[in-house]
Amino acid sequence: MLFPSLFLLLLGCLTSWLVIHLCVLSGMGQGGDADPQHHHTHTGVIPRVGGLGIVMGFALTYLLCFIYLDDQDNKSLIHYGIFLGAAASFLLGFIDDFHPLGAKVKLLAQIIIGVIAYQCGISIERVGIPFTDVIVPLGFSSMWLTVIWIVALMNLINLIDGLDGLAGGISLLLMGLLAFLAYESGVAISFVLALGMVGAISGFLFHNFPPAKVYMGDSGAYLIGFVIAALSLINSEKGTVLAALIAPVMALALPIADVAFAMFRRSINGLPIFRPDQGHIHHRLRRAGLSNQKTVLVLYAISLFALLGGLLAFAYQGRFLPIFFGFAFVIILFTLRGQKITSGLIRQRVTDSLQTRRGTRNALYLMEWLIVEAERADTGNHLWADYRFILKKMGFCRAILTISGDERSFYLQDSPHDDLSLLWSEAHQIGNKTSLRVYADKAYFSEGQFAIISDLAAEAWSKASARWKSINQGDLSFEAEASEATDYQQQQVRSLYRPTYD
Repeated sequence: MLFPSLFLLLLGCLTSWLVIHLCVLSGMGQGGDADPQHHHTHTGVIPRVGGLGIVMGFALTYLLCFIYLDDQDNKSLIHYGIFLGAAASFLLGFIDDFHPLGAKVKLLAQIIIGVIAYQCGISIERVGIPFTDVIVPLGFSSMWLTVIWIVALMNLINLIDGLDGLAGGISLLLMGLLAFLAYESGVAISFVLALGMVGAISGFLFHNFPPAKVYMGDSGAYLIGFVIAALSLINSEKGTVLAALIAPVMALALPIADVAFAMFRRSINGLPIFRPDQGHIHHRLRRAGLSNQKTVLVLYAISLFALLGGLLAFAYQGRFLPIFFGFAFVIILFTLRGQKITSGLIRQRVTDSLQTRRGTRNALYLMEWLIVEAERADTGNHLWADYRFILKKMGFCRAILTISGDERSFYLQDSPHDDLSLLWSEAHQIGNKTSLRVYADKAYFSEGQFAIISDLAAEAWSKASARWKSINQGDLSFEAEASEATDYQQQQVRSLYRPTYD
């Protein structure tokens, strides 16, 4: 058993590494990241071909299942369900990587993938009641719970792919856990495929660990998410139902908690809950002074601790989980105290967030206006004039925008713009060539309010400049001129009255 297992690991790893290496050498997948958004943690053009390497490593392992497993397993409908679901998940993500699809289109496609998997026998048929031997059949609701499980994990892996090596490393740990659960439960197909995916992700991480040379893209994230969901469901059929489902959830406790907190944070701040921001745990660790490498290693350690909880859930039927959760609570409590985070501070932050909702909504409206104005701006300086206008309306008293070394600035005469002790300030890197620094009176904003509005200001310029580039098919600079209007509607838009904002 040892040698076949090592062979699958090495085969998946080498295949994934080699495919990605060849893609990088050929220049494949270079589009789309030349000018990343301000909330991204990377700079430069980084190809999104990691998913191609992962799927090839996984596919080779899948084919070997026909040799490694007996005839009964080979002919199982579940076997083909995994193949169809994995292929469809990869294809959906691959298309989205190079020709972005709408959120509704992707969600519909993911639901269809979940239904196909269910029809092939990959399903949650029953659920165990914790700390009892009672098993409850789900009946008709089985399909919808299965689809929700698959869709949720596909998107969860995609959401945590915000830092070099993060999604790949956590997925690697989880696949190792699923391989162990499958081995203990005697589920051959799940064990073989989990090992193959461990190898494929390992080969990808050679290229993705900070500083990343490639990204897995949506193709890799959707593929990994589907395989995790499918294998955990297969394990639940022949193993301990509760443990097989809880173990992956516990191993993903960190990203689940991070995403849940992000949605809560955005909601009370008046922001769209799926809006990207720089409030995730990896962003906070980097602002605390940790490098990308150290940040990833810290998150690996936390995920490994959570994974041990998943192993406890499996090995002891959840009997020791209260002790584990108690221990985790103590660690979290001491961490919060070490960061001087008290209940009073949390209440104050929530109060500040609720109070800033109106300012947030106003900033979002101004952002949308600027994006529209980018379509009819005659020059980069005209767009800068519009941007100065919204910055003043957002509440900033001073700002400096730099594009390729060329700097523009403004300040309000009747504000303490030159006394830095009275001002909040924050710098943003917007893509590779653009930086922004904004200032606001401390008497006007709380620190938390300023951080939110400052981030929206950076996003506004990022999206407006992207719209300019899309319309005019060229890079944006202050002296850049708009291209010739190509149709009557665009001519009419550009001929509208343009005010001057001093």
